[in-house]
This record gives sequence, structure tokens and C-alpha cells, in this order.
Amino acid sequence: MQNKWRFYAFVAIVLPLWAHGQSNTLGDRATNSAIEETRKHSHRVHLSRKEKRRQRLLFKKPKVENTARYEFYKRVEEAAKEKQRLLKKLSKPQYADFAYFGHKNKPKRNKPYAMKYCKECGIRH
Repeated sequence: MQNKWRFYAFVAIVLPLWAHGQSNTLGDRATNSAIEETRKHSHRVHLSRKEKRRQRLLFKKPKVENTARYEFYKRVEEAAKEKQRLLKKLSKPQYADFAYFGHKNKPKRNKPYAMKYCKECGIRH
């Protein structure tokens, strides 16, 4: 009985070593020739010249440069660019000359008795 168990233990150890396992590098395929055969027999459809030309025409992108919709979007983009330019220009200080005191137009130099306090800058001019 003990010899029988020894035999089963020996078979349980040796049998997996004898079994042909799958190689990790090849995946399910056994050899490189099997890989080449699958490439040869791919399901690629071979088209004639006429059919290829027809397909090229089908998948050709339409030229939309002269359509009304294209012109509309082109104008919208140009307007947006112009607006960005104006915003950039307006973000800068309007005048480098200190005589403007932050006004859009340069304040007039009034006579001393005609001077008033300004609401914008709080200076008398």
C-alpha cells in the first residue's frame, strides 16, 4: 500500500514536467511558421483598380471652402481674433503721459477760479 502511494506521488511530481506547456512568448501559437500562415491567409479584400478609385472618391473629403457655412465660420473666427486684439490693447494703460491723470481725454487747464474737483481722479483741474 505504501509503495502504491509512493508511485502516485512520483507520478504527480514528474507528470507536469513531462507535459508540454504553452510558451509565453508565442501565446497560443506553437511556432513562427504558424504566425506567418495566419498573416498570409488574412481576410483582406483585394480590390481592383476601378473599385479602389471608386472607394477613394467615396471617402474623399468635400471641399467646403466656397460654401456659405464655411464663409460664416471664417468671419466669426476673424471677429473673435479682432476682439482678442482689442481686449489686449485695452488692457494696457491708455496714456504714458502723466498729464492725463487716468482720463481718456486730457483734462483742460482751467483758470484757478474756474477749477473744480474731478469725480474720476479727485484732483482740482
